[in-house]
Amino acid sequence: MNTPSKKPATLPAYFQRRMNMENLLASRRVLQLVYEQGPLTQAEAARALKLSQGACNLHFQRLEYEGLVYGQRLQPEGRGRPRFRWELSRAQNATIGLVFDPPHLFVQLEDFAGQKALTLEANLKSCRTPAEIAEKVSASVTRALAVAQERSLLVREVYAALPGVLDTLTGAVRRAVNFPALDGLDVQELLQTKFKLSAHANSLGVAYYYGEAAEIPANQTALVIYWDLGLGLVFGRNRQLLTLQGGDARGRMLSELGHISIAADGPRCRCGQRGCLEAYAGGWVLLQRFVKYGVQTLEDLTQLAATGKPGVDAAIRELTHLLGLHLAGALQMFGVTVVRVTGPLAPVFARGQAAFVDGLAAVIGAERAASLFVAVSHDVSDRLLRGATRAARHAYIYPEEFARLSRVSSTLQGQHLAGG
Repeated sequence: MNTPSKKPATLPAYFQRRMNMENLLASRRVLQLVYEQGPLTQAEAARALKLSQGACNLHFQRLEYEGLVYGQRLQPEGRGRPRFRWELSRAQNATIGLVFDPPHLFVQLEDFAGQKALTLEANLKSCRTPAEIAEKVSASVTRALAVAQERSLLVREVYAALPGVLDTLTGAVRRAVNFPALDGLDVQELLQTKFKLSAHANSLGVAYYYGEAAEIPANQTALVIYWDLGLGLVFGRNRQLLTLQGGDARGRMLSELGHISIAADGPRCRCGQRGCLEAYAGGWVLLQRFVKYGVQTLEDLTQLAATGKPGVDAAIRELTHLLGLHLAGALQMFGVTVVRVTGPLAPVFARGQAAFVDGLAAVIGAERAASLFVAVSHDVSDRLLRGATRAARHAYIYPEEFARLSRVSSTLQGQHLAGG
């Protein structure tokens, strides 16, 4: 049974003299070890981290005081001090995930054991400015914090998953071509200033990747394609989310591969450029293309795809073949062995999955294309929300590595993100 620790009124003075009580940095390695490998004893932790048992005892006492771990007393073997097996207080600690999936905002409160305490949805359709969206965010977070208080949950971290091009230092939205009202919104600053919460804001793709991570086998490099109004891509391996920032002043993340031009004289994309991959295969393009069938929403589009109408099926196969052709190089560069497709248009992709593999085969060869494991996700909304709360959990447990996610150099870096 996961029994939360009761925070003592105070720690003995000698603990406070030897430990920095203002932050958890000194004890973070012990917390990470318990998170990854717990439950474990003090002696096991000391061996794993090459620390003295006395030092480990200090860290466990500190983490217990903060309500992050609890100790289960073991029966002593003969005489001697009682031993404890330490475990993460999963039912006492929680995170909040915010997912901006225009025109919707989803908010989920979830404990460290993955149990949902609250899920909210706010409609942003009427919002025209970042200030109006900020009001919706504030109201939703206020409700989530009230529920956390009712259930005696300690909210440790908030993760905001945002679409568009984000500022690499703050996470503020620079440009959201599919929902301009987000432009200039700094959710991280809002959460930190108004609610005094530890918070991170980053790409929607990070939440999508976390949502799929449990289905990605160990030691496999994966590409997660999230297909909605836009077209996003994220690469990862094991607990690493692979990121790449360009050398220009703006910087680019791998999720922006959808805005790589594939034809100089191609159709104009919402980002302002011509010939972007998204300008051929983005959800907004498909809505225009199939308007003659009465399609107005992405849900309409998935329902139309399910009919199997010859003209519709042919158009879907053409688009997925195009994706295969133009993503083959990236798959080859990263050594991808698993492709997972998620997002509202994942069912549409399923209709053209074979054509996608054919597109890959035209570039990397039939044998290699056939060796890839390509899968389409279901229950996408639930996966996405769980991905956001999982991202928040890891941002709290691994703050330094998570912060580097949006500050990487022009070389590939692996971040310890997607497990647990």
